[in-house]
Amino acid sequence: MKKRTLVSAALAMQLFLCTGAFAYESEFTNSKAANADLPAKAKLEAYKVGKDFMTTKVRAEWTKEQIQAFQRQGIFRNIPALAFQTDASDALKPKVIMTNLPGVKVDLNTGGENAGDEVIVSILGGDRLNPDKSYTLYTGWSSREGSDKPILTLHSLQRFGQPGGTINDLSDTKDQLARIEWKQVKETNPNFKTAPADFKISFPSHADEKNIKKVKGEYTNIYSKETLEQYRKGAAERVGILSEQSIWPFAATFKKSTATDLKMLAEQYKLKISQAYAIGTTADGEEYTVVWFGDDINDLSLLEENPRFVKFHIAEIEGRASGDSLRSLSISPSVSLVDVEDKERQPTGIYWLDQLGSASK
Repeated sequence: MKKRTLVSAALAMQLFLCTGAFAYESEFTNSKAANADLPAKAKLEAYKVGKDFMTTKVRAEWTKEQIQAFQRQGIFRNIPALAFQTDASDALKPKVIMTNLPGVKVDLNTGGENAGDEVIVSILGGDRLNPDKSYTLYTGWSSREGSDKPILTLHSLQRFGQPGGTINDLSDTKDQLARIEWKQVKETNPNFKTAPADFKISFPSHADEKNIKKVKGEYTNIYSKETLEQYRKGAAERVGILSEQSIWPFAATFKKSTATDLKMLAEQYKLKISQAYAIGTTADGEEYTVVWFGDDINDLSLLEENPRFVKFHIAEIEGRASGDSLRSLSISPSVSLVDVEDKERQPTGIYWLDQLGSASK
């Protein structure tokens, strides 16, 4: 947002530490509908689990007027996003993300030595937000053992897609909503009865970090059954002409009924998986997107106990593999689509679009 609006929003935020309980909490409000990406109301809580893991949970709401700003106009629309930025100490690494926000895609911008990681959660289903509902965004972070100085900041921002390119940030829209210092967070997350038995977390935590791709803008250009089918056809053609032994960035989308063992899948098709998406469904039918980095399913032990899932399946994976491996993967009965990099064009999974297409039939 513009600087003068930023000042007004900053004055509307109330940040505080709970006394007695030692849980870090932050609440903020936004009364300006024109600043659509900044939630109308939100609360952030941060907890420790053991001495090397921190959880955060954001509960956010948007008004009807704000959501109208996310409505699609042709192939272009505003995309709200929430972003976590770690400080330059490189002492925090994101491990797992869980949210019931609609149609999310997650970018991981790895900082490396002397720079912090950034996680951007883009809400591509922003036009399907419910103004009467509070949404949750859970994140889990591992810390370098013995470090008590990491800092994590939460921002909102507005993004937009470019045909054939990436989803980019709109300038002057980034608002800082909260700032968390590791040493301020003292209370244990009440949704963990005990820390997982194998809680010793490896550090750094991401497999093949440099190959985790940003969300590509072409995803935002698929706005009808016809454009989805056209995308499918193009993806199949690209996979069909891949050179056999060359290594390609890819994204694979799975069918809704699929329950996939990622390590077995990686071994069978010789895949190097950098990022995975799964869908968890609760008893009342609510769907959550769960995202983690790499193929280690044990990272899901870092999810808090609530909500409880009655169904859980892999929706998408991203990574790198040879042309012959990807052709074999593309004809698997559990796979809906394999997409690959093409020049400057980045691959993406389309699970959310698949489900929208199925629902409209």
